[in-house]
Amino acid sequence: MNILRNEIRTGLLVVLSLAALVAVLLYLGSPGVFVPQNTYRIFYDNASGLKPGGQVLLGGRKIGRVRSLFSPVPEKDRPSPKMETLVEVQVARDARIYNKVKVLLTQASLLSEMVIDFTSGEEASGLAQDGARFLGERPPGLAEAVPAVLEKIDPAMQKITETLDTLQGTAKNLNALTAEGADLSVAFGEFRKFGTNLNEISGPGGSLRNAFANIEALTGEDGKIQQTIGNVQQIVAAESPLAKALRNAEKFTADLAENRDLNLTFRNFRQASDNLTRAVDRLGTEFSEVGRNLEEASDTVKRQPWRLIWPTTKKYPDESPAPRLTVPKAKKAPARR
Repeated sequence: MNILRNEIRTGLLVVLSLAALVAVLLYLGSPGVFVPQNTYRIFYDNASGLKPGGQVLLGGRKIGRVRSLFSPVPEKDRPSPKMETLVEVQVARDARIYNKVKVLLTQASLLSEMVIDFTSGEEASGLAQDGARFLGERPPGLAEAVPAVLEKIDPAMQKITETLDTLQGTAKNLNALTAEGADLSVAFGEFRKFGTNLNEISGPGGSLRNAFANIEALTGEDGKIQQTIGNVQQIVAAESPLAKALRNAEKFTADLAENRDLNLTFRNFRQASDNLTRAVDRLGTEFSEVGRNLEEASDTVKRQPWRLIWPTTKKYPDESPAPRLTVPKAKKAPARR
């Protein structure tokens, strides 16, 4: 009787152990048996690294697992843009996954397995129903990042290369300038000579120091410049002869400006000068005639001197007496008021 009882207990223990093991396996392999779940379909262009049974996260919290993968998807069933991989996931039904959400295929660490993470959901879009479809995003991995980085670095490398070429040309120019006998070396030598000459000029007994001393002597309190300035101040003083002369000149010009007879005097003087000019012109004509007569008389005396003794027999074409010279009288200027 005791043996039968022990066998029954052993059988019950085995059955319970098997039931517990099956329950655990079902929970791990098919969590939907015990917990209500939703199935979602996610399309990716490439799901490399993702395996069935992979973790599904919601903001970093595990909510389900990857059920299966299908690749490639028939072209007629591919959403736009064309995605070749379909991933079915099962998540807990109480997980708040919205219709508008980012579904990232990423890695928790560098060597960890690929996981699917639902992030950045919009509550206003409403909760996703069972069987909903999503377009997944795959961040660029190392294979895609290296070409992108190289593409961005390439312009910088080109600029660095150009800069190095420019620096190399600058180094060559500096070598040419600083070589022996180059312009820069000659310039430094001339500058050194200039410094030496400047020290000699500005040193004790130098011409520059003597010039400064002479300038100081001229501009000092008893210098010639100060004396000249004092003399000029005395000349232009209020009671100096120059100031008096300037005042007298100013008074004289003022009197001339106020005198109205001055214009009339100048007008009479101009008329007198015109009359004198006409008289001189007339006298010039008459003097020319007298000169011709004197020339003829001198020629006659030279050729026939006997005519000075007895009467002359020479006949002249014009026997009319010579005109008398008259000088026009200048008009008398009117008396000054």
